[in-house]
Amino acid sequence: MTTDNKTGIWWRYTLLLAVLIFAGPAAHFTNQALRGHPLDPNYFWTKWSPLGLFGGGLYNGNGGANWKIGEAKANILNAEQQRTLPELQNFALQLVNRDRNINKLKSITVDPILNDAAQRHAEDMLARRYFNHVSPEGKTPRDRFLDAGGSSSVGVGENIAYQGTQGLGFTYGIAEELQRGWMYSNGHRENLLTPEYKKFGYGIAVSPNGRVFAVQMFSN
Repeated sequence: MTTDNKTGIWWRYTLLLAVLIFAGPAAHFTNQALRGHPLDPNYFWTKWSPLGLFGGGLYNGNGGANWKIGEAKANILNAEQQRTLPELQNFALQLVNRDRNINKLKSITVDPILNDAAQRHAEDMLARRYFNHVSPEGKTPRDRFLDAGGSSSVGVGENIAYQGTQGLGFTYGIAEELQRGWMYSNGHRENLLTPEYKKFGYGIAVSPNGRVFAVQMFSN
């Protein structure tokens, strides 16, 4: 093989590696902007910095110009272990309070009604293959909260997320990745860091081929 051929092969490998590294985060950034939920540009540091590239997908960065995100609670020892739904819901609450506390906000507590409404919505989106705050019948987050037994005098907020190839089962690694995505998304972060919210619910559904639908719900 000639030197020119070897050089050409290495260039192709280099180009392929660059595409694998940069294309995914860039596409996610663009898709979020098109959906009306732009990401904080500091999101790219969590993917393309040395810790982002070699940290096993568990690096959260430092947050943005006027807000912070906590260090990942998932690590290489616990990230991929299968969990029960209650375990994952409890871990999701820990992540939310981690990020509220580091931004000098009070912790929130779990609400079984919000858990129920969030879980039903995650499972419904998976079963009927849609991704929206509003169901095909027109049910809103507030409607789902009331259907689960919530009070009409309480205000609610909702974050949703979808991952196409995140792996199988309920894991802390999935929860950490979803929380990071919500925190770097400007609109979703507003819900997470709303001072008035006091209650929290979490739902997640995973298909056999690794599609993940997750829902956070908040109330005051």
